[in-house]
Amino acid sequence: MDWELCKTFVAVAETRSFAAAARRLRSSHPTVGRKIAELEGQLGIPLFARSNEGLSLTSHGQKFREHVDAMAAAALRAEAAVSAAGVQARGVVKLSIGATLASHWLMPRLGPFLRKHDHIQLEIITHPYPASVRRREADVVLRPVDSGEENLIGRKIGRLGTGFYASRDYAARRRLPERRDEWKGHSVIGFADRLSNERLARWSDAITRQGSMVMRCSSQGDMLAAARAGLGISTLSCFVAAAYPELVRVAPQKLVSVADLWLLAHPDLVDLPAVRAVIDFVRGSAREDRMRLRG
Repeated sequence: MDWELCKTFVAVAETRSFAAAARRLRSSHPTVGRKIAELEGQLGIPLFARSNEGLSLTSHGQKFREHVDAMAAAALRAEAAVSAAGVQARGVVKLSIGATLASHWLMPRLGPFLRKHDHIQLEIITHPYPASVRRREADVVLRPVDSGEENLIGRKIGRLGTGFYASRDYAARRRLPERRDEWKGHSVIGFADRLSNERLARWSDAITRQGSMVMRCSSQGDMLAAARAGLGISTLSCFVAAAYPELVRVAPQKLVSVADLWLLAHPDLVDLPAVRAVIDFVRGSAREDRMRLRG
């Protein structure tokens, strides 16, 4: 059976729509529909039923999902058994990481690692949705939550601090707030993509509710650009804002949100030499930068 058809099946089962599955797979709605139809034709059974809430698995689909999950687990174990016997770390390693961490923290540190491990090819994945190790969308995951439903193993390797920042030009025009009751009249730059930043967005909105929301941005890169341009006060990762001397932190000793940073992998992958090399590198880098990441 074509594994690509199985991957499409899992994506549709988890997103409950062809369109959402297509976005996850970087495919198209018609292609996803054709693959599901092909898979149902091969099996001779309906896998999905339509409802007002979207697509749901039929009883046949639920049973097939169990077999697909078992196939994925067996493939991981087989790869680990073969690759772990090798001496040299080689091959492709997929690292799922937030876009901000990837561009502002990881990339500047990758040079020495890649020169030392020239047989490893890193694939950096910055999708807005959580990448699945079980479906081989990622081998290693760096994220501010623990293992969740995939039974991954790993550890907390640091903490990420987030604060409020404004440009020095903005601060020169008016006194920056030091307490929650001093935000009235201030321009606030908020989150447009609240789904991927729900906890942080709630925290930010609770503090800045007396201010005026002048704009919302879906990426931290745009929020950074807006703050640097003097458009208002923005929530930013402390390690990102610290690199820009034209930014000042609002109430630096008070207003900060901290999230744990977890480095995770599937238990059947951690002994692969290439995966182990990436894990050790990321963990060591986070240890060296723990104060900067914390803010």
